[in-house]
Amino acid sequence: MTHLPPLGERLYRLLLSLYPKWFVERHGTRMVEAFREQRSEACYDGAKGRLRFGWDIGSDLVINLMRVRRRYSDTADTVTAMSNDGSKTVEVVVDGMIQDLRFAFRTLGRAPMFTLVAVLTLAIGIGSTAAIFGVVNGVLLRPLPYGQPEEVVTIWSQWIGFPKTWVSEAEYRNYLDQNQSLEDIAIWYHTTVNFTNVDNPERVSGVGASENLMEVLDVPMAAGRFFTRDEAFRADTLPAEVIVLSHEGWTRRYGRDPSIVGSSVEINGRLRTVIGVTPAGFRIPTHFGVDAVADVYFPYYLERTPVSNFPVGGGSHGRYMAGRLRDGLTVEDARRDINRVVDLRRAAGSYPAAQQFNALVSSAQDDILGAIRPALIALFGAVGFVLLIACANVANLMLARSQGRRSELAVRAALGAGRGRLVRQMLTESLVLSALGGVLGIAVALAGMQAFQALDPGNLPRIGEVSIDGTVLLFSIAMTGVTALLFGALPAIKIARGNLKPSMASRGSAGGVAREGWQGTLVALEMALAVVLVIGAGLMVQTFASLVSIDPGFDGDNVLTMAVSLPAASYPTSSEVNGFFREATRRIGEIPGVQIATATRIIPLGSQIGDWGLAVEGYQPSDGENVNGDWQIAAPGYFEAMDIPVIQGRTFNPSDDEEGAPVAIVNEALVRKYFGAQDPIGRHIFMGGDPNRGFTVVGVVGDVRHNGLTADIKRKFYIPHAQWEYGTGSPRRSMSFVVRAAASPEQLAQPIRSVIREMDPSLSIADVRTVEDVVSAAVAQPRFTVVLMGAFSLVAVLLALVGIYGVISYGVSQRTREIGLRMALGAEQDSVVALMVKRGLGMTMVGLAVGLVAAYGLTRFLSSLLYGVSPQDLMTFVTVGIGFAFVALAATYIPSRRAARVDPMRALSSD
Repeated sequence: MTHLPPLGERLYRLLLSLYPKWFVERHGTRMVEAFREQRSEACYDGAKGRLRFGWDIGSDLVINLMRVRRRYSDTADTVTAMSNDGSKTVEVVVDGMIQDLRFAFRTLGRAPMFTLVAVLTLAIGIGSTAAIFGVVNGVLLRPLPYGQPEEVVTIWSQWIGFPKTWVSEAEYRNYLDQNQSLEDIAIWYHTTVNFTNVDNPERVSGVGASENLMEVLDVPMAAGRFFTRDEAFRADTLPAEVIVLSHEGWTRRYGRDPSIVGSSVEINGRLRTVIGVTPAGFRIPTHFGVDAVADVYFPYYLERTPVSNFPVGGGSHGRYMAGRLRDGLTVEDARRDINRVVDLRRAAGSYPAAQQFNALVSSAQDDILGAIRPALIALFGAVGFVLLIACANVANLMLARSQGRRSELAVRAALGAGRGRLVRQMLTESLVLSALGGVLGIAVALAGMQAFQALDPGNLPRIGEVSIDGTVLLFSIAMTGVTALLFGALPAIKIARGNLKPSMASRGSAGGVAREGWQGTLVALEMALAVVLVIGAGLMVQTFASLVSIDPGFDGDNVLTMAVSLPAASYPTSSEVNGFFREATRRIGEIPGVQIATATRIIPLGSQIGDWGLAVEGYQPSDGENVNGDWQIAAPGYFEAMDIPVIQGRTFNPSDDEEGAPVAIVNEALVRKYFGAQDPIGRHIFMGGDPNRGFTVVGVVGDVRHNGLTADIKRKFYIPHAQWEYGTGSPRRSMSFVVRAAASPEQLAQPIRSVIREMDPSLSIADVRTVEDVVSAAVAQPRFTVVLMGAFSLVAVLLALVGIYGVISYGVSQRTREIGLRMALGAEQDSVVALMVKRGLGMTMVGLAVGLVAAYGLTRFLSSLLYGVSPQDLMTFVTVGIGFAFVALAATYIPSRRAARVDPMRALSSD
């Protein structure tokens, strides 16, 4: 008895008869075989799979029927004529591309879960890469806002204990006179000033600058002009009568009113005429990557003549310099030239050999961006790994899907589609997925850039100006195309090289093994990249842990600080300055919730601190030795408020005022260097080596880290605020209040403002922050890198796990019959699980091994970012290796365990 074919196949044959007779004769048998193969595979998905199979095969048959009839309705001669006609050829190509796109969207629409996962994966990879590139482009690649910025150099000083520090006025004049490599050199210094009008007082950053600053930087003014040399000369002997405003200050205070140029404003209690406004975004080289950007520029005059009596050691260092290279010269030429000038002074005895003085000359771009460049490059490399992992994941998905579509591809080949057309179709689908991921990736990039700005460690220059501009968009488009090729090439190549004839082989065939080999390779790649990222993140986490475990030498819990600067016009004498701070701390101390109120010059870790030349009683320096110590000013109660331990003697008290005997407190580092085993209490130090300015040491306190958590601890001495004029000849008008609170110090900010306002309505306070925030800012850059590296590593691990799980699950589905046969022959579930796990772990262990080796070589590039841990830290490598092994085991065990529960009879009867 002859068995009739199933109803579905009979219906398929009926529809197939609608094709041209010659087409059925040529391709009919292969199409029916493909139909049977695809129907057999659909049975594994139950009723849902059979329904989807019916819809797909029916719609394809109808659409292809119309396409075949339209394509072959003309004679071969007509087709040839169309091919020879250029315009017709273009139409055919365009029509083919449109058809490919339509088919790609329709095909992807039939697999919504696959499309969603692929698009989201690509969006994460493309978006995060675009976000990092936007930051790298805006911070590192975009030129500085100067004319021909590659010609601008900065000049610093360097000696023992000061790897990079200020220059002196004498050095400026010396370099200006003796150098042969720079067209001109500008000099400036930082200060703070007050807008002292009662209605809107404000304390802002200021800059005293030489008249040639804008010429050296080659920056045009937004309005008005910069200073003349005559105005700078007059400012050298009289209070500056003219100022220049920054564009930001002009906008914030005066709403960009053009009439401000030529108008007078009150600064530090005096009326000054505004003569110009700097352009938007202008920064002097020392104001990139800092919170305090200058709002006011004052004229600063220095003679441009040789120094007749060059001071030993160069004199007082507290200035900054920038120069412009002569045509045709390089930064290295300028470096050699300036140090030649230093060598001449060293030979003349101006720089003692023991000081080891040198000049540092670098391009402004490197000087400004050098500190942050390694971290951004490391992050860019990390996010590139994430993109590669995303591509590998989607390539795996497409490989698995292409194998599931082999019957469909065979049908299309039978309908006349050549290998080139099928490859083009696969690449079109890849491009559509990548384009969708790229569009969604732009949103991810925008969110990423906002996260960057929120995580700004404080030293990212121009981070606020980073945005999705044309360059970033072009990069995103390019990455979209490259990504499409990266994950779409392998499935396309397999189609181009594979046998498109439908195969009725079992799911456990050699072809399945080969397919799993390709997918296993991709999984190993994902694993290797994820291992490298996680090890890098682990090293950064250890660095951060090492930094936060450093004892800064003080306790800033519940301590609030804020800065106040007294204008000389309103407080001309020492008694008025000292009286203000004495009365202010007394009133602040009476505010409910305040435990201690005091003041200091600079908060530790809040800013760099300089040194002062000393003579120390009983210490005989060696020839050329520079005896010095970092100088700090403190009011009574400072050491108690900051919880700085007292090692010996006492701290300052109210009797250490203008009328009291001059006293000083020194740190342990200064005692070790200059007093050794001798008792320092009662001994004297002399500021500037002046025997008439001696201070009696009354106490020794613990070492405090001031210039950075990892910077060397310097010798330091403390002078009471009220006695500072005795040592220097002028009072200290700029101080920071230090207020220890019982709890919640932030709540004290407004009451303290009110106290200052009551005492002098023209004053304002600035830099209001807790000491905890100051310490936190000191580790902001490593925290920034840790957070981002950790985020990228987490994404990489998740993508890798998805890839492992997906490949194992797919491999299990391909071996359903094999598993059923093994179990039917008596294999235990545990042995089946072990077999599947062994196959899964094989590919992941290869990736783990490759990742560990790659990490060993790549982590050395992180060495400049690490602290307290080696780039090849064994514990990190072992921990990450073991962790990944367990994670990979879990990712392979779960689908393997599920496979072992399959019903053997159902598996064997699946055909």
